[in-house]
Amino acid sequence: MRFLSISFLCLSFLFSALFSTLTFADDAELNKKIADCNQLVKNGTPEKALDSAGQLLKKNQKNREVVLCKARAQMALNQFADAVPTLTTVEQLSNSPNDHMMSLAMLGNAYKGNQQFNEAVASYQQSMDIAKAQKNKSFERITCNLVGEVQALNKKFDEAITSYQAGLKLALNDNERADAFERIASIYNQQQKQNQAIEYQLKATLAYTHYGDLDAQANAGLELGRIYMDAGELDQAEKSINKILKLAVDNGGAYWEVKSDLYLAKVKMASHQSNDAKKLLESAQKLNKEVGDAMLSETISAALKQLDK
Repeated sequence: MRFLSISFLCLSFLFSALFSTLTFADDAELNKKIADCNQLVKNGTPEKALDSAGQLLKKNQKNREVVLCKARAQMALNQFADAVPTLTTVEQLSNSPNDHMMSLAMLGNAYKGNQQFNEAVASYQQSMDIAKAQKNKSFERITCNLVGEVQALNKKFDEAITSYQAGLKLALNDNERADAFERIASIYNQQQKQNQAIEYQLKATLAYTHYGDLDAQANAGLELGRIYMDAGELDQAEKSINKILKLAVDNGGAYWEVKSDLYLAKVKMASHQSNDAKKLLESAQKLNKEVGDAMLSETISAALKQLDK
C-alpha cells in the first residue's frame, strides 16, 4: 500500500511537471504569435494583424495582449468606432495601474478618432488621475497634451492652452518644453493672436536650436516664419526662413531646403515679387524631384498655378 502511495505520488509529480512543460510551451507559442501580430502592425500591414488577432481570439478571448493587438490594428486602419469596444475590453482585462493608465489613454485616442470628444477627455482624465497617483510626471504631461489636442479639435482654444500650460509645468527637459511652446503657439495662431503666437514659437525655436535635431530645428524655424507671415511681418518671416535654408544647405537637409524655398516663395508672393517667387518655386520643384515628397510637389504646383493667374 505504501509502495502504491509512493508510486502514485511520483506519477503525480511527473504528470504535473509534464503539464507545466506543455503549458510553458503553449504560452511561449502564444507569446510568439502575439509578438508577430504586433509586428504586422509596426510593418504597416494592420489588415493582416487584424486577421491574425481574430484567429488568436478564437481560443484566447480573455488574453489582454491578444485583444490589444486587435485594437492596435483597428486604430492603424482608422477603424475608431470598432476600436472603442475593443479597447474597453482591454481596459477591463487590465490588472496593474500602468496597464489601466495605458489602456485608458488608448481608449481616449479611439474616442478622439471617432470624434467623441467628451468621452475622449473623460478617458484621458482617468488615465491622468492614475499617472498622478503613481507620481508618473512624464505620463501626466502626455495626458495633459492629449486633453489639449482634443480641446483644440473641438475649438475650445482657451481650455487647450490651459491644458498645454499644465503640460509645460511638467516638462522635464528643453525638448519637452519646446514641444509645449509650439503647441501653445499653434493655438494662439489659430485664434489670430499673432503676438502671443510669435512669442511662444520663438521660445520653441530657441530651445530647439540648443537641444533639438535638424528636423526639430527646421520645423520650428519655418513655423516661426509662417506665423510672421500671418502677422504681416514679412521681413522677419524672410529672415527666419533664410536661417533654416542655410541650416538645411549646410547639413544636407534636402527636404528642408525644398520647404524653405517654398516658404520664401510665399513671402515673395505676399510682397508682390512674382518673378522672385517663381524662381524659388522652380528651384524647389527641381530639388523635390530628388526628395520625392508628394505633398510638397502638390503644394509647389498649386503655388505656380496661382502665380500664372
